[in-house]
Amino acid sequence: MTTICRIALGSGLAVATLLSGCGGSDGGTAPPPSGTTGAIQITVSGLPSDVTSSVLITGPSGYSTTVTTTQTLSNLAPGAYVVTPAGVADRSIGYAAAAVTVTVNAGATTQSGAAYTLKVLPRSTTNRTDVTTLSRVKVIYALPSDGVDRNLDTDGTLHRTLSSGQRWLASQTANRSFRYDVADGGLDIAFVRLPRTDAQYYGYNGFIRDSIEKDLKAVGWNQASVVLLVYYDGRHVDRCASAAWPPALPGNVAAIYLKGLPNAANGCAVQPFAASATAAPGYIDFTALHELFHTIGVVSTSAPNHALSGHVGNDPTDLMYAGTQVWRPAVVDITKTNYYNNTGLAAGVTNFKDSPYVVTP
Repeated sequence: MTTICRIALGSGLAVATLLSGCGGSDGGTAPPPSGTTGAIQITVSGLPSDVTSSVLITGPSGYSTTVTTTQTLSNLAPGAYVVTPAGVADRSIGYAAAAVTVTVNAGATTQSGAAYTLKVLPRSTTNRTDVTTLSRVKVIYALPSDGVDRNLDTDGTLHRTLSSGQRWLASQTANRSFRYDVADGGLDIAFVRLPRTDAQYYGYNGFIRDSIEKDLKAVGWNQASVVLLVYYDGRHVDRCASAAWPPALPGNVAAIYLKGLPNAANGCAVQPFAASATAAPGYIDFTALHELFHTIGVVSTSAPNHALSGHVGNDPTDLMYAGTQVWRPAVVDITKTNYYNNTGLAAGVTNFKDSPYVVTP
């Protein structure tokens, strides 16, 4: 039997009330690779001192790098210099401005700004060659067989929303974030047209997530140590998202229903994605994080404030809150006792910090 909990959202998130599963069949409810934390090489052009010069910044593997500013490079001879980012940890999928302090020539410093971006790749209906075997999140843009293709996988929309969430998450967790699947210098999003119509999935009611997961497995999307974050461009009867919640509800799919609650004036379809990769998250962006946390086993039933199958019930500003109050996500584990603490949690309580799906600084 499906258990349902109610999450009310404030006007700032543009939703009055949403229903979210808390376990049972349809799951718990409510993003790149490691950041730039090591040295970067810059190459200085052969120019006289005190002349504004462009620099070439060679970023880490898997990133497309772009110089976004020019520098006044004083007394620098041509050549390569090692640059250490000043506390910068890039967690962006779409864009991040990295302020880098360059120290060369016995203490002389200059500032540079670089953008590290995961490219928007052409559409792929298959899994590109994996660059890692580590546990990771695979993004899928999925349509029912009769769904209208909005090209969210190739127009930058999914990059934008995931970047917004990743940057916020890193700010809350000492620069930790989810490891996403990348390939060819870009975020590896797969496009899948599912075998059933939107009406067929909608008719499964509380078993829509289960059906999507079953259909994805049937066409090969069942890799070990891979969580699937599925943006399903279709309807759901009573929620905008749901997910597996191991071990109580095994599975590897966290699903976002982009046209969920079709009969509600404030349904899922009217919720905007983040305005930019660096914008603060909104409802859809927070919801993806909420569901991913569920798929890694958060919140444990043994957590001090556990409530409603995989949530906390103590504070509506907590990312994993569910209850009768308006959900206003602003904090990861407000008490630092339920699912995230940098120094550890009680025995038996799943800690986001220790998940194999998490990139550590």
